[in-house]
Amino acid sequence: MPKGPEEELLRELVARARDGDRRAYGRIFRACYEDIYDYIARRVGNRSDAEDLAMQVFAQGLKAVESYEERGHSVKAWLYRIAHNAVVDHFRTARQTVDLAEVPEVADARDIEAEVSFTEELHGVYRFIAELPPAQSEVLILRFIEDRSVAETAMILDKKEVTVRALQFKGIRNLREKVEAAGSAPGVE
Repeated sequence: MPKGPEEELLRELVARARDGDRRAYGRIFRACYEDIYDYIARRVGNRSDAEDLAMQVFAQGLKAVESYEERGHSVKAWLYRIAHNAVVDHFRTARQTVDLAEVPEVADARDIEAEVSFTEELHGVYRFIAELPPAQSEVLILRFIEDRSVAETAMILDKKEVTVRALQFKGIRNLREKVEAAGSAPGVE
């Protein structure tokens, strides 16, 4: 779990929000929205649903912040857990498939040319990840794209750490096989 200045600030803001400080929760929202939105957008496949679900996550977080308990995980991991549940509920009710080619990319201040090149490479990898079994796909996204620890990934997915490690191992092995079988497919070299 990260114990840097950002996490300390988030813990302080949660404590203030638990005491009824709505502005503190607003700061949590601003600090975490982009990460939570990106996670949801990668899972649901369209901007409109991702925006709606992200807002739902923060609304649920606001309701739950009064009962928030420190359990050794980061504040962001708590929000990722809410986001994961929202995505699961979304697919449970929507019953639709996700086409990762249509996943919106979040613009930032980086060089556009480098971003396009990087995005093209990632689309190839994302396509292969999307073909993996859902549990392996979720673990790889949380571990390597969202940069979550094994403990945080286990908490978010409500799985044991040993299960997360096994899914990660199998996912990497299956991903490697897909990449090797594709040879020099466009976007994957």
